[in-house]
Amino acid sequence: MAFIYDIRANLTMLVDLLNTSGDIADGGDELTTTAKLREFAARHDFSGPLTATKSDVDETLKLRQRFAAALDSSIDAETEDEAEAGTTAVVDEINLTLSDSGSVPQLVKHDNWDWHLHATGAQASLADRVAADVALVLIDLIRSGDLDRLGRCAAEDCRAYLADFSRNHSKRFCDTGSCATRTHVAAFRARHSDTDSHD
Repeated sequence: MAFIYDIRANLTMLVDLLNTSGDIADGGDELTTTAKLREFAARHDFSGPLTATKSDVDETLKLRQRFAAALDSSIDAETEDEAEAGTTAVVDEINLTLSDSGSVPQLVKHDNWDWHLHATGAQASLADRVAADVALVLIDLIRSGDLDRLGRCAAEDCRAYLADFSRNHSKRFCDTGSCATRTHVAAFRARHSDTDSHD
């Protein structure tokens, strides 16, 4: 599937949101303050006022946790039944999010963006606008059968989320670090180590 600009942007935002949880080695959680939430929103071209309250931060962290759990059940599915249950878990979170954010979809055009869908008005809280965009992009993925475009990095020492925009579903490593390079270098060294031990 070729993703149109707003879907691609919102999917990138979702992956970034999921990856903000970080860990101690990475400096920890990246969304613990109102300033960090505003920076996140600015980085992803949110329209409207970029004001954030402590409540917005708390709600966004809860949203991230809920969708991470639901998406993990989909990503980790090994059977068709598990995949269906994972999709259902994501759908349940989408429906809850749309209801909680007071979504009223409307077509809008602003800044460098052509016509696209907003599920909340520009005056909605920042947490509700993030939540609505997460719900919208996941609706698009589910309806097109592309929920498997969301995955986890294949590097052994990384659990970051990734969005696979490749034509043949071949993306295996995240964009948060140098996981692909590290993995390929380690494999190269292992192959050469095996070759050297046989000489």
